[in-house]
Amino acid sequence: MRSIKVLIVGPFNAGKTTFIKTLAGLSMTTDVEVTSPEERRKKEKTTVGMDFGMVNIGDGYVVRLFGSPGQPRFSFMWRVLSVGAHGVIFMVDSSDSESISASVEEFKRARAQFGKLPIVVAANKQDLPQALKPEDVRFVLSVPPTIPVLPCIAIDKNAAWLVLGTLLEMVIGRKSG
Repeated sequence: MRSIKVLIVGPFNAGKTTFIKTLAGLSMTTDVEVTSPEERRKKEKTTVGMDFGMVNIGDGYVVRLFGSPGQPRFSFMWRVLSVGAHGVIFMVDSSDSESISASVEEFKRARAQFGKLPIVVAANKQDLPQALKPEDVRFVLSVPPTIPVLPCIAIDKNAAWLVLGTLLEMVIGRKSG
C-alpha cells in the first residue's frame, strides 16, 4: 500500500477539521474550548494539536490527511506536520472578510514553507451567499495561475473530493513523472 501525506493548513475557522471529517468519516481530533472571546464568537471548540484522517483511494493508495491548528500561536505545527508531506491544501473561509484578511499573510507563509510541494487553495463555504468567488480569492491572496483555487463546501463530500482529487492528480503526476 502506497501512502500519500496531505497537509491541510489555513486560518482559524476555515473548515480544516470539517473537511477531514467529511472525507475520512472518522477523524482523530484534539479539540479544546476556544479561550479567545473573538474566536468564541465563531465557534466553541478548536483544534490545538492536529486533526487526522485516512482515505483509501484505490489503486494501492491511501491518503493520510493532517490538519493543522489555525491560530497563530500553533504555527510551529506546520513544520512538525509537514515532514514527509506530498502536498498541501490551503483552506480559507471565503465567506468571512476577517479570515480572508488573515489568509493573505498565511498564504505567503505557506508558499514560502511549502513552495516545493504541490499546493491547492480551497475557497471554502461557497454555499454561503457572502462568499467570495474562487477567482476573487485568487486575486486577494495573489495566488499565481499555476496554483488551482477551487470552490469548496467542506461539509459536502463531492466538493471536498474535488479539492483532494485535484491535489492528488498533481502529487501522483509528480511521483510518476
